[in-house]
Amino acid sequence: MEKSIQDPVHGLIKLEDWQIAVIDTPQFQRLRRVKQLGFANLVYPGANHTRFEHSLGAMHLAKILAKKLELDDEVVVSALLHDIAHPPFSHSGERIMKTYCSSGHEEIRLAINGELRDVLNNLGFSVKRISDIVSGKRASIVCGDIDVDRMDYLVRDSLYTGVAYGIFDTSRLIEKIKFRDGVIVEDGGIRAAESLLISRYMMYPAVYYHHVCRIATKMFERAMERVIEAGFEAKKMVEIDDCTAMWLIKNHDPEFYEFLQNRRLFKRAVYVGKESVDLKEILNLNEKRVEERIAEIAGVDRKYVIVDIPPLEEVREFSVRVEIDGKLERLEEVSKVVKALKTSWIDNWRFGIYTKKEFVDRVRKAACELLGIDKTMQSPLF
Repeated sequence: MEKSIQDPVHGLIKLEDWQIAVIDTPQFQRLRRVKQLGFANLVYPGANHTRFEHSLGAMHLAKILAKKLELDDEVVVSALLHDIAHPPFSHSGERIMKTYCSSGHEEIRLAINGELRDVLNNLGFSVKRISDIVSGKRASIVCGDIDVDRMDYLVRDSLYTGVAYGIFDTSRLIEKIKFRDGVIVEDGGIRAAESLLISRYMMYPAVYYHHVCRIATKMFERAMERVIEAGFEAKKMVEIDDCTAMWLIKNHDPEFYEFLQNRRLFKRAVYVGKESVDLKEILNLNEKRVEERIAEIAGVDRKYVIVDIPPLEEVREFSVRVEIDGKLERLEEVSKVVKALKTSWIDNWRFGIYTKKEFVDRVRKAACELLGIDKTMQSPLF
């Protein structure tokens, strides 16, 4: 019996019996309680949507593409489960998982357990093959240069934050996608692919890397490290939700719980782009060691000093294959827009050092002396 769910992004999403069986498992229902954008609601109050509805949206797009490209249900179930291993507060908990779990493949295996594993086995799906697709080991429309994950989250995040940058022509892009050992965009879909990249480029400083989101994320990481040091198994993060994580923090680090719960966040002592630092040198720094040295020089407790060195993101869409007059080329080779984006993408990168409001001047002075940064150089993103 077919059921349907009304979705604010895609309208009516139809569900088959086997999809309902997967969705109704406790492991999938956990995603209702994991925010899609972590702490972004501290900046955009409407950003309370969850991994649950995003997963349904990604599955919906995968079904459309699977029908068009004559792919089987393995792709659809992989899209449905692509975020099953997300820890509490989504990307805010990812670094903790990467530190304590060997690979994304392992995280997916840990998350697909219990009733969910039984349901998948009964339906004839291979957990290993799903893991391979979700972790990117097999080329697919789920995890690739252009995929249903990005197609859904950009539009959905734009809707719930109220930031209009994430809107692009999803229908046109889907219409012009082919699949042959990976996604290929036909000539008529190049503008839609460019639009997706522009959307991502604009959403990063406005939402995903907004300084308040970064600060709250790093404070959450600091607090969860204390929870793990107290004996909580990091691999169990794929089994808990946002509320449980905050409860654990409340029990093991009540001070940081109050900070996060009441939006009493650290402030920016240093916040600079690549033009203000030796990028290669900064990327090779050990955050904890730098925190210790800055805290020592500034005369403050190290727990109140947070160094944030975001990795340089690999933008896979630049390399998506496009077909022009029967020839395959890379998008970045045929699009001046994409070439310009590739050059300027790094402009969104920021190196941050955060601390309590009363320590900002001391920490800034210590950090600038230690790292050779001009104290007058601050580089706001948004």
